[in-house]
Amino acid sequence: MNMKKLISIITVLLGTIVLTSCLKSDLEELETYTNNDITGLVGVYHRYYGTDIIPGSGEVQVKQARLASGQFKADKETATCEFACKIPSNFPESEKNKFSMSQLVVVLNISSAALIEPIEGAPKLGIPGDWSKPNKYVVTAANGAKKTWTVTAKLLQ
Repeated sequence: MNMKKLISIITVLLGTIVLTSCLKSDLEELETYTNNDITGLVGVYHRYYGTDIIPGSGEVQVKQARLASGQFKADKETATCEFACKIPSNFPESEKNKFSMSQLVVVLNISSAALIEPIEGAPKLGIPGDWSKPNKYVVTAANGAKKTWTVTAKLLQ
């Protein structure tokens, strides 16, 4: 019993020494990121069900086709951005007549260390959502500053 108590005391003492931080107080305060902007468009995609079955689950495979995108414009003063997308020539023929702006997957770039959150019914980024109308997002900088952005998508013919 005494040996167990001694081992416990030694463990606590060693843990206290090993887990003590070497940092000193009053260190220089690092500046946090203040930008809360949408900086670019990563991609626009259309997801659809393929004909293949996934062997492990027996589910139908979900495929993704990238749309040609460009003409990204962002105005930091008015907190608006817009982009245009186009159905490319290599888009699956069987999906062209099923294509809808109300089922697009959009991925955007934002400022370093910022967070983005949809508001007023806007779709979450990275999952299918309705882009037939302007959508609003709140971008929060690392320092907590918020900016509400309006993002508009257009389909080029």
